[in-house]
Amino acid sequence: MLFKLGFAAIFAITYTLVLEGGDTTAYWAGAVKLNHLFWDNPQSYFMEMIQVPSHDTVRNYFNERTGYPPSWIYKEPESFFVSKIISLFTFVTFNSYLAMTLISAAIVGITSWKLYELVKDFTFCKHWLLAGATLFIPTVAFWCSGISKDTFVLAAFQTIVYIAFSLLQKKKKFNFKYFLLLFISIFFLFKMRDFMLVAIGVPLAAVLLVRMLKNMQNNPLVIWTFRIVFTALSIGLTLVYLQSMSDQIAESAYLEELAVVQQDFAQNALYTGPKYDLGITDYTPIGILSAVPISVLTAFYRPFLWEASSAFLLLSAFEGIFLMALTYGFIFRSGGIKKHFKFIRTQEFLIFAILFSLILGFFAGFTSGLFNVLIRFKAPFMSFIILFFAARRPREIEDIKQQGQVP
Repeated sequence: MLFKLGFAAIFAITYTLVLEGGDTTAYWAGAVKLNHLFWDNPQSYFMEMIQVPSHDTVRNYFNERTGYPPSWIYKEPESFFVSKIISLFTFVTFNSYLAMTLISAAIVGITSWKLYELVKDFTFCKHWLLAGATLFIPTVAFWCSGISKDTFVLAAFQTIVYIAFSLLQKKKKFNFKYFLLLFISIFFLFKMRDFMLVAIGVPLAAVLLVRMLKNMQNNPLVIWTFRIVFTALSIGLTLVYLQSMSDQIAESAYLEELAVVQQDFAQNALYTGPKYDLGITDYTPIGILSAVPISVLTAFYRPFLWEASSAFLLLSAFEGIFLMALTYGFIFRSGGIKKHFKFIRTQEFLIFAILFSLILGFFAGFTSGLFNVLIRFKAPFMSFIILFFAARRPREIEDIKQQGQVP
């Protein structure tokens, strides 16, 4: 918790004293204006909380007495939703930016600890790696501890993962508390960064599929029939989807959004900071899918050392080098890559980890365009990709296998 609070303080100092403003102060300013609106007219406050903000609605409830939230935050519903969340804390923090920063850090500190409690008993990784990956990644602590969209996205994501795997692997009972936390977390992600729901949902579905296949292991014919049918359906549906999308790209909300966001970050002069260019010019479904490998590699390992132009980018570059070392060990020092993949197939958490990292890595690498944005977008998968590449078959399992081979 102190680690999170410390980086939250650094985050606050950086944006208030060094940079003298940014998204975080705009979120705070919007929350303060909502607080003023409550005391001016409580009914208007609640109406504004449920209203979808736009350029045309800012004067519906705000006025000269309350002041107006920053226009560039208000006109983006996903961003102003963060101000709405934070406004709930203004009644106990008396509009203090520092107090709200510490509360934000405490929330994500609690969810990070819950994630650590989930993984701490796993035997496929050394304990210091389990703790370090879930609690002590510097860039995650910096970008996801203060008042920011990334903080609440990470907290919501970690809550969903903790509850899902507590039910699947810890055999905990589903109760009202879990239902409420799941509902809030899913709602928050839907409002702030809806593609996260896709990145979470697909791997969880894969985990459930693997569990279903395990339950069929006594009937090989059923397993192979299921696999063949599932593979054929997946390929067929993908081809049909891509064919239809090649004719009607505008009807695809996700692909169109990806293309628009990617071009916006790449070309808009308002977005400052070190940029990168994937060299993508084809924004058709096939063109976007062909960009998956370079997008994922960019998200996993960049910025490189020579691309780091600030202290925080340098931290991210060192994390990338560490991940490269883990990747090398995963491929060449895991005791046989085929055996290692067989082991991974038995670990539901690792299956989720790699699929989630690949999906979010594509989203982050493809759309960001700026290294500062990339680091923030990829923060949720950092813990998971580190644990995946650091995973090894436990010695106890190897000993049992060796003993079983002795005549």
